[in-house]
Amino acid sequence: MNKLILLSIIMLMPLCLAQNISVEKLLAYNKWSSQHQRVYLNEDEKLFRQMVFFENLQKIQEHNSDPNNTYSINLNQFSDMTKEEFAEKILMKSDFVDHLMKGISQETTHNDANKETQFNSKGVSYAYSIDWRTKGAVTSVKDQGSCGSCWSFSAAGVMESYNFIRNKAALVDFSEQQLVDCVIPANGYNSYGCGGGWPASCLDYASKVGITTLDKYPYVAVQNNCNVTDTNNGFKPKNWIQVANTPDDLKMALNWTPVSVVVDASNWGSYYSGIFNGCDQSHISLNHAVLAVGYDLQGNWILKNSWSAYWGENGYMRLAANNTCGILSYNYLVTA
Repeated sequence: MNKLILLSIIMLMPLCLAQNISVEKLLAYNKWSSQHQRVYLNEDEKLFRQMVFFENLQKIQEHNSDPNNTYSINLNQFSDMTKEEFAEKILMKSDFVDHLMKGISQETTHNDANKETQFNSKGVSYAYSIDWRTKGAVTSVKDQGSCGSCWSFSAAGVMESYNFIRNKAALVDFSEQQLVDCVIPANGYNSYGCGGGWPASCLDYASKVGITTLDKYPYVAVQNNCNVTDTNNGFKPKNWIQVANTPDDLKMALNWTPVSVVVDASNWGSYYSGIFNGCDQSHISLNHAVLAVGYDLQGNWILKNSWSAYWGENGYMRLAANNTCGILSYNYLVTA
């Protein structure tokens, strides 16, 4: 690890010298590191993190000074990570997701007889815009921490909202930790805790075992042994579908309830506000799952993330319309 840090320092040194690090930037770093309670192993790592921070701060200033950009970026909990570290610690591995996709066909639908009658967008009208937050149908923003468990938050979110909207039940937080611990290969699922997983696997698991509440099975950001033995643990989805990959179909689904969506979040780390369109559309690498809670009059998607309310627009993102960041690829909706 020390060799890697030293090598990185050597590589970043010309950049830092070229930037002519100012007192203002040093003060920005000290304020940020105090705010985020950063403690490093040694002086070498601290120096490396400082230089990564300065590089990210420079990118933020350059991006935000361009009036043509439709979104702004800012400092947050990821600001001392390189893009590669962010992908490694926070996102699901793209090769893992590719592997998952090859084995998910049996999990994409569950009794999908409702698909054509309820969610075929052809000839069906839907609202010009919708935001389930305004209807009190979305739980608070959570923080997955340094654990690639986004898939469990996306799945828990779609079940929470469905239960409130369609079952007229109280809005309660479901346990992401139960999904992290129990939706595992030993139980027949291609999901691997903090290493990544698939929202549809969570729906299949919950349909058989039920999903309990967050207060009964709290989130700890590491995978533990499954602490569920019986098969009567609360909410059980009966049916779900994979939404067809068109904007109209996703909008139609969002008129029913929020939807679990899978995206390429490689460039999301510093997002702060506005309409995000910063993905490389020529090379989409699906690596993150979130909850779509609506869309605006321009067709931009409203997404609930799991990186704390400190990130983005109080934990949310507005994503540019159509298939930005691959959002139309793999979407799941509870129908009963």
